Amino acid sequence: MRNVGPGVADRTGTQTRGGSDDIVFGGEVQTTLELDVNGKRRETRANGNLFTESLAAAYLLLPYGFAVNGVLRLEQTDKVPDGRGSVFREQTLWADELYLTWSRGVLDLFGGKIHPRFGSAWDRGPGLFGTDFGREYELTEKIGVGARLWASDLLGLTRTIGSHNLQVEVFEADRTALSWGALSGRWAQQRTSVDPETGETVSRTVYRWQNRRGTGGPDNTDFAGGTVVSMAGYGIPMPRGLAGYTASYAARKAGQDAVEAGRAGTEQSWTLGGFWTIPLPQRLEAAPFAEFVHADQAGGYRNRTTEYLTAGFDLRRTPWTISYAYLSNWNDDRAEGLRGTRVQQTASLTYDLYFVAPLPILRSASVTVGWRRLREAGEAANDFGGLLGWAWKF
Repeated sequence: MRNVGPGVADRTGTQTRGGSDDIVFGGEVQTTLELDVNGKRRETRANGNLFTESLAAAYLLLPYGFAVNGVLRLEQTDKVPDGRGSVFREQTLWADELYLTWSRGVLDLFGGKIHPRFGSAWDRGPGLFGTDFGREYELTEKIGVGARLWASDLLGLTRTIGSHNLQVEVFEADRTALSWGALSGRWAQQRTSVDPETGETVSRTVYRWQNRRGTGGPDNTDFAGGTVVSMAGYGIPMPRGLAGYTASYAARKAGQDAVEAGRAGTEQSWTLGGFWTIPLPQRLEAAPFAEFVHADQAGGYRNRTTEYLTAGFDLRRTPWTISYAYLSNWNDDRAEGLRGTRVQQTASLTYDLYFVAPLPILRSASVTVGWRRLREAGEAANDFGGLLGWAWKF
């Protein structure tokens, strides 16, 4: 599951594995109501945006080690223009994952529409805005196959060193009917044309309902356009508390946009992240997190480099969680002679609503208020936001 609400220390995704004689169906619904209030910038006025990010995830465990997993998502596209307020505009619904797994002992094999494991700041970034930069390099909506080896189980050392697994995935961007979005077009594509009166070349952005090669982007090419090798560990005993890590390497072929620009190159990138849950006196719990990402031939373009850093922490004393995150992004395009840096600081406060009314339906509900300050191109502004989150397992 991806992050749909801050303040949850040391999140880990549930691995569904079939194998019993029984057929088991289950899943989870997660939903948020979010409000962003963006401060005034040089070219845009202050504005607000009310939207939802929700998902429905389900699994079907079958005999002989098989399982079917699927995720539907309802989110806002990036079509909402800056400088204008919006209320539930450009929400779109699509199938984010749909794949079959086979598990036997320490090995999992899977294939279909998958979510390759590359980094984790898109899920673990602390606080309301702590996932902002991580979502820019998250790998989503790929058609491919993969294998996962539970190394700690193979060695029989899980109780001693925690749970560790090695994962390899080969994929391409999803251009099938599964990439189709209901309610609103969601795939941005640049189109150029010549004005018949002035002779000028005009560029505009159109939004497709279904992904296609013209959308561009790395691994939006033939099969095996992308490969990720990753290692992750969870529940690692420390002198105090439990720790975990993710490390990943990706190679992704250039898409049609880089080919047409004459700059096609295979993107080579890697991530390294760590997290730790530390019990403290007075019923406090700290959960620091940090992740660094480096990419050469970023976006499939030769001579383009980018780096990301997300670092911060959650400090929790039930029912309160205080979060802080520092995010930075550095870009260097040597072919165009362009360099740029973005720096964002964010803080937020979360309260568990179960302590207002101890009803079972509110056990997973929380409300969050947050602040961020993004500095880019010598300009900075203060933004504020709020989030109401709820989840239900079935």
